Amino acid sequence: MLVLLSATTGPSVFAATQSAAVAIQTVMLVFTAATVVAGALLFCIGAFRLGSYCRFIPYFVVGGFLAATGWLLIIGGVRTATGISLSLTSVTPAWTTTSNAQLVSALAALLVLLAVRRWSRWALAMPVTLLAMWLIAALALRELGLSGPEHGWYLPALGALTPWVPLEAVRTTRLTWPIVIEMLPQFIAVAIVALISLVTKVSSIEVMRKTSGDLDREFRANGLGNVVAAPFGGIASGLQTGTSVLLKQAGAATRMSGVAAALVLGVVAVAHFDLPGLIPVPIIAGLVFYLGYTFFVEALARPLAQRAWQELLLAIAIMLVCVRYGFVVGVLVGVVAACVRFALDYARLGAVRRYATRALFASNVDRSVQESAYLRDHGAAIRLYWLSGYIFFGSSESLFERIRNDIESARRGTVRYVVLDFAMVSGVDASAIMSLTKLRNLCDWQATTIVYCSLSPVNRAAFARAGFFGGRSRHQVFADLNTGLAWCEDRLIADGGVEPERDLPAFEAWLQHQLGTNVAAGDLMRYLERRHVDASQTIYRQGEPADSIDLVAAGDLAVDVEGDDGRVRLRRITTHTMLGEMGFVRNTARVATVSAEGPATIFTLTRARMERMRQERPELAHAFDDFIMRTLADRIETANRAATALTR
Repeated sequence: MLVLLSATTGPSVFAATQSAAVAIQTVMLVFTAATVVAGALLFCIGAFRLGSYCRFIPYFVVGGFLAATGWLLIIGGVRTATGISLSLTSVTPAWTTTSNAQLVSALAALLVLLAVRRWSRWALAMPVTLLAMWLIAALALRELGLSGPEHGWYLPALGALTPWVPLEAVRTTRLTWPIVIEMLPQFIAVAIVALISLVTKVSSIEVMRKTSGDLDREFRANGLGNVVAAPFGGIASGLQTGTSVLLKQAGAATRMSGVAAALVLGVVAVAHFDLPGLIPVPIIAGLVFYLGYTFFVEALARPLAQRAWQELLLAIAIMLVCVRYGFVVGVLVGVVAACVRFALDYARLGAVRRYATRALFASNVDRSVQESAYLRDHGAAIRLYWLSGYIFFGSSESLFERIRNDIESARRGTVRYVVLDFAMVSGVDASAIMSLTKLRNLCDWQATTIVYCSLSPVNRAAFARAGFFGGRSRHQVFADLNTGLAWCEDRLIADGGVEPERDLPAFEAWLQHQLGTNVAAGDLMRYLERRHVDASQTIYRQGEPADSIDLVAAGDLAVDVEGDDGRVRLRRITTHTMLGEMGFVRNTARVATVSAEGPATIFTLTRARMERMRQERPELAHAFDDFIMRTLADRIETANRAATALTR
């Protein structure tokens, strides 16, 4: 991006002034402005702790970045040692005896460094080895008469450096505020590139150093560094992966070691001290080879060891892109590839996480034996789909196809209700709305009702605008799954005509069926206390002694649990059911509050009357005990079926 800035700024300034010096000064000031913008962006992201939102670099992108870094270091080491440039398209340049000797010496230095890393645990082993090789190589070259610059075993001197101060150059350039404002998009592009580069480098260093970094701190530090360096002539920069890893390999594991190294290099630069010219080229090249080998192996060894062939191929592909077109292009290609891969993998998972029919999964309504049996036998008429994740173009069509196949594979009219639970759905896109519209049209043709449950406010508003429910639509929407499923059960029971009668003879007939033929229900009625509730009221409260069992002859009761978040609806109890039996048998306190939702008739058996019945009519008490055990067994079976449905 800096090269593009220079390409757009330099020619225009040179055309206006015909001065190469002014054009260069202007380009350098543009670099300074871009550095300030990039530093400000990085610092603000770190200051507002937004770094976690930038963690979008998958491992194979990091691996490709590291492998490309390793490859470029290796070919850079060859060029440093021999002056010969290698590339992916040309690997057979003309070699000479001197270049061969220099390359062999550099490889020997590489082998020494690898041996030291493998066999020595001393923190100063690497620096001592480098110093020793430096001295040995310098003495050997001196004895062989090859220490002169004409022999090419030392790097040429850089010469004196001329300082450049942006604040002084402002007065002699053609850079104005309108030009700066016009180039602001390019400055932002440089800042985005710096952002991507920093995130990638932090991720790479985390992999290499086997630790986790504080991305917000890195943003703040690098942003502040860019802003401070800009007035002194610095350009947009960030972490240096190679030197960071080299410090680690050299036994310097703290950030202050990097600060110390930077200060030393700064002193060397300011003092015009030709330090690189004193070190034999094979030592420098061997160290570069060592870093390149470390990056290359670390990047590709992990997916190779884990047999993650797809990760390995993607890392190699991104490495080739980085080497051919640059790191920024490579990282962007990698991020795009990661998004495409994620979309494909996520689409294969589908939006349906669980599926069951009413035969396996019931609502939280305790119903009579006849109603429960009918719902089990005809439960296939109610199909439940638990959805999750973000429903987008990759998964919405598979959702429609899944439900359509389930409906069309059954006989027409068999599937009466399709219950969709959106509790775990984070959002939907326009493709999902289109697929659900197709599902609605299919269900209208099949006379099937769609029941939408647990919609978020955003999704509910989007579905309402699409006309999925409301008005004359047959389809329904409910706040939660239990409420929607209970509505479907009520409708199915009403259509089947199995609703129990709510008068006293019907209750006695039900009770007789539960007790069996060896005892009379009328005999049990003499031990029961009848209570009629005219309106909604509390029957008993949570925490009270469980000293009675209640039989619901008519009406509906609600069972609520008091918790830290308020009252939670546990279940609902309908006509011809039993409640309170668990606490009664265990002789504990009530675990829930039971309230009538309207007029209700309840028959109560107290503990004292139960004990009297055991003494007076033991066969009747035994039949009632069997009734309690069957009720508990039925509820356990229902819970097991629900658990099975939820684990499929």
